[in-house]
Amino acid sequence: MSSMPDQQPSRLLQTFYDRLSRRYGAPGVCLRDFPGRWLVFRTADLAAGLERAVIDVELPEHDMAEELAEMESRAQFAVGEGDDATLVLMYLARRLRPGHDPHAAPATTFLSITVWSLAHATALTGRIELDEAGTPIRIGAPDALPRSGNQRAC
Repeated sequence: MSSMPDQQPSRLLQTFYDRLSRRYGAPGVCLRDFPGRWLVFRTADLAAGLERAVIDVELPEHDMAEELAEMESRAQFAVGEGDDATLVLMYLARRLRPGHDPHAAPATTFLSITVWSLAHATALTGRIELDEAGTPIRIGAPDALPRSGNQRAC
């Protein structure tokens, strides 16, 4: 697979993901009852060092794929025509440990963090592994994730 520059997440997305993962993965943080969040930021504000969400809502409990298109539309409206939006999706998830009987080994709980820009075709997604009490024990490195759908031209 070739590594083309437009397929790589922007430096701003990488920096913002790192900041979020350090914040939520810090010692003493308890994520046991984390409700899940959609956050939207003006990309220009993030580039200027301002981390002020224009949208901050709890995740819906139904079809998130359907909600994604709605949230991207709301994000564009919230930041204004001609401005770019950076979106964040965070939620708790459970994953069975590979190679283990689902009844013998407890599932791993983690906070999933995905960050993307409406103007860019690649998102960053990663996770923070939690212990049984909901305390972060390991911050995973993020992966680049190609986005589907329509992206605006830069």
